[in-house]
Amino acid sequence: MAKRKPGAAELHASSWVIDLHSDVHLDVVRQRGRGETRVLKRRHWPKWKKGGVNAVILNTIPKFGPDPYPYQTDPTRNFLLTMDAVFQDIAETPECFALVLDPEDLLAAREAGKVGLLIGLEGAEAVGRDLGLVRCFYRLGLRVMNLTWHQRNLVADGVAEPSNAGLSHFGRELVAELNRLGIFIDVSHLSPKGIDDVLALSSAPVLASHSNAKAVHPHERNLDDRRIRRIARKGGLIGVTFLGRFVADRDPDIEQVLDHIEHIVKVAGADSVGIGPDYCDYVHDLIIASRRVAGPGMPVQEKTIPYARGLEDASKLPRLTEGLLRRGFDQQVIKRILGENFLDLFTRVRKGV
Repeated sequence: MAKRKPGAAELHASSWVIDLHSDVHLDVVRQRGRGETRVLKRRHWPKWKKGGVNAVILNTIPKFGPDPYPYQTDPTRNFLLTMDAVFQDIAETPECFALVLDPEDLLAAREAGKVGLLIGLEGAEAVGRDLGLVRCFYRLGLRVMNLTWHQRNLVADGVAEPSNAGLSHFGRELVAELNRLGIFIDVSHLSPKGIDDVLALSSAPVLASHSNAKAVHPHERNLDDRRIRRIARKGGLIGVTFLGRFVADRDPDIEQVLDHIEHIVKVAGADSVGIGPDYCDYVHDLIIASRRVAGPGMPVQEKTIPYARGLEDASKLPRLTEGLLRRGFDQQVIKRILGENFLDLFTRVRKGV
């Protein structure tokens, strides 16, 4: 008798589900700034558990500070105090969350029924020109770094800069130090020339935590096929995002997210794909308002941030598994896309393989 294949719900529940890019720290720091506690458990744990999430990378944006309505204060202070807010929240609910420093921590968190949290940094402004700060941040738990957000910093141009400059001399030094420490280099938001420089210089695989396929939707933040292939050849990973403007021009839905996944698999192979939803449904007002101080190139007219229909928040993630099955993806391939690819990559980067 043939072995019964699990259904979508069973397959999803048995899989690693790892969110490669989340802004949930913005909610934590804002709510704690208002005197609240246990923010992660009260406001995010229910969605994560319903969505089967095992681990989340918190990509802290240093442009945003620790105050209830935080903008444009000192980025180093912002990052430190935002990390402190997350650490306090973990300490208040240790039965639910665990700080992840190494792959063994991910395994232990899942075994204990906890959500593992990795600390990321979205934009190197918090580093200034000091590699010593990178080493300090590493000791505090930093494991992922986006080199830029949309705008230029001392490392490189962000994707919104028309000059499309690559890595500065300091940016090249930073890449080498991140490689040495075993911190992921995340190229989402980086200029195309900057991505090329990182791929040429990095001795380790790289992450594009929340970027889609430009061939499916030609948004400036999406990756063309050449760079998708180069990331894959280097052993890296591309996290498909569900944020509407990166999915389609109009009425983005789950089917178009699946189109992006299918395209990247076709171009680079299934081992190069993960999920980076970029959920910030809990801080719509903060994100929209922040665009007014971010400079040219950022839309400010929206009152909400639309996500692909059917994948509006983390609780809907089982629908992605349903969709992948419907598209004919092999179950082992689905497991790799949902989380196993990142677990393997995390192990390789931390071991320097």
